[in-house]
Amino acid sequence: MGLYKYSVKAADEKKVSRAQAYDLDVSYKDLCNVCGAIKNKSIPVARKILNEAIELKMPIIFRQFNTGVGHRSQLGGRKGRFPKKECRVALATLNNAVANAIRKGLDESILVVKNANANKQNVLPRYRRTFVGGAALGYGKQAIRSDYVTARMEITLEERSGLKAMGKKEKRAVKAKQPEKAQKTAVAQVPHKAEEKKGA
Repeated sequence: MGLYKYSVKAADEKKVSRAQAYDLDVSYKDLCNVCGAIKNKSIPVARKILNEAIELKMPIIFRQFNTGVGHRSQLGGRKGRFPKKECRVALATLNNAVANAIRKGLDESILVVKNANANKQNVLPRYRRTFVGGAALGYGKQAIRSDYVTARMEITLEERSGLKAMGKKEKRAVKAKQPEKAQKTAVAQVPHKAEEKKGA
């Protein structure tokens, strides 16, 4: 399984696929928002979100740890950033989970990110030496506290069929077509019943 236990349990481990990464030299706060962006998304949609953030096309929405984060017009005025380093880590972990799913015999076309989360792992005390001006207290070199913080993340995939594996646009398109079909069937049935009465 790995060094850490997974936070989400499954009734049948044969029907889910997992992957985790630890000792990551990335911001766990940014990684939390990246995981939130791909949660409950199909594999193609999740990869598209991560790749667009890496290519600086579409930012990631920052729903937490967003103090001082700028507002983005691409997100309709909501706060967001382009955490390229964290997106590359998440994409590698996602590809690892997909590879594990294929090895288990799961269908990649209906896989959905059931869970994705990130956490702080280790805080290693560290001092960073830097030069300061003569007006500063201490003169010359001064030690500044700059702890080294690592992160870890986990991804769980599962098979879903129907609307659950689709994106928002696909869901809307399917729901919009459903009333049209119902109307067509109702109109088609009325003349058929009238013909039956005439024949009787």
